[in-house]
Amino acid sequence: MRHYNRSRRANLFTQNFLWIGYQAWQGYLNFDRGVVVISSEVDLMDDSDQQWGDTLEPNLNFRYIPQPQLSIYLQEWLVPSQSNDPILTAVANYQPHTELIFAIESGVNLDIGWCQRLKTLPPDCHQQICRRWSEFQIQ
Repeated sequence: MRHYNRSRRANLFTQNFLWIGYQAWQGYLNFDRGVVVISSEVDLMDDSDQQWGDTLEPNLNFRYIPQPQLSIYLQEWLVPSQSNDPILTAVANYQPHTELIFAIESGVNLDIGWCQRLKTLPPDCHQQICRRWSEFQIQ
């Protein structure tokens, strides 16, 4: 049994928090409630350092799955139906102004988290990214 590497998830989340918050708020403004999905080719669940060196930065992709498409997304990931209800309920009830729900796709693993009591709120992340947009553009 492989152990989940929580420190890698925490580092990934911390290093990309502004962008995740931006994606959450932008997605909410465009589609209403949903989930920010972070995809990684590097297996973030693996505790061994075979795939993840200290200097290796995973290539991440971000997208937003609106609530009406979430059931299909979970089915594609083969999430058992008894696990779908709590996820769908969380997405239906989270407070987009103060919370966000995210999923990390890592190899064949899917991890879903619900961030509450954030110190920097999704609208604030969105504002900061918009003010500094040129810093996020690759030339």
